[in-house]
Amino acid sequence: MFSEQIHSMLSFILILFSCYFLEAQPTENEDPTANYKFRTGEHLDFKLSYGWFTVGKASLDIDDNFHSYKNEDCYKVEIKGETAGFLGVFTHVDDRWGAYVKKEDLLPMHAYRNIEEGKYVREERTYFDHAQGKVEVMRYDPRKEKRNPKRMYEIKGDVYDLMSSYLFLRNVEFEKYRKGDTIRIKTFYEDELYNFELVFNGKEEIDSKVGLLQAYKVNFLVPPSDIFPNEQGIVAWISADTNHLPLRIEAEMFFGKAYCDLTGYRNIKYGPDYQ
Repeated sequence: MFSEQIHSMLSFILILFSCYFLEAQPTENEDPTANYKFRTGEHLDFKLSYGWFTVGKASLDIDDNFHSYKNEDCYKVEIKGETAGFLGVFTHVDDRWGAYVKKEDLLPMHAYRNIEEGKYVREERTYFDHAQGKVEVMRYDPRKEKRNPKRMYEIKGDVYDLMSSYLFLRNVEFEKYRKGDTIRIKTFYEDELYNFELVFNGKEEIDSKVGLLQAYKVNFLVPPSDIFPNEQGIVAWISADTNHLPLRIEAEMFFGKAYCDLTGYRNIKYGPDYQ
């Protein structure tokens, strides 16, 4: 049960970051990274908790170097999550999600997930062919020789995975939105294409783990389910500065409130490290 909850928390960290679209595209011959609010080598640390109890930790990294994938310069972005605190005594979770994302337009080329939750182990590889409008998914247990057959899906237009969507979020010009505005983006996740939605709810001061800061407040719209009882039960606060750091995520669940708090960062594009 607890490992499923940690997995759900990691999922909503990433899904939440998948719901904004980058408005300003670079002009021809302009370096697309010049206006990005992140850079290679960035590292963020998070604490996952239920109420007063620490149950996990996560880190989100943009690799130090660009990677060549099918002749495209790509960011390599990866999030790692594992159990911590009292929960680590009862179960073990070690999840790793990542993607190679094109530097030019932040579209995903290749995404992967390595899941280890107790005795459950799964690896997943997703390949995006935007020119042909296709996505190929491979999912298997690395301990077994027999592999499941590949699955093929059709897509239209710009479609993102969770990691590439996270990079888009970091570049949104929040000041251009009015309170109550809804933003949508097409994201491929778990063999499905979703039109995720986020509601912008203005700016407020938040006492975060990295200081008292002004932050943009957004609500992630989710259909009521066994995990999330309320449609707008997930709230996030994004730093209202030049970095747009994810400061806090709060999720109302049937078993109580879960939190994901930014606790430290280094090598951000603007400003000093915070450890």
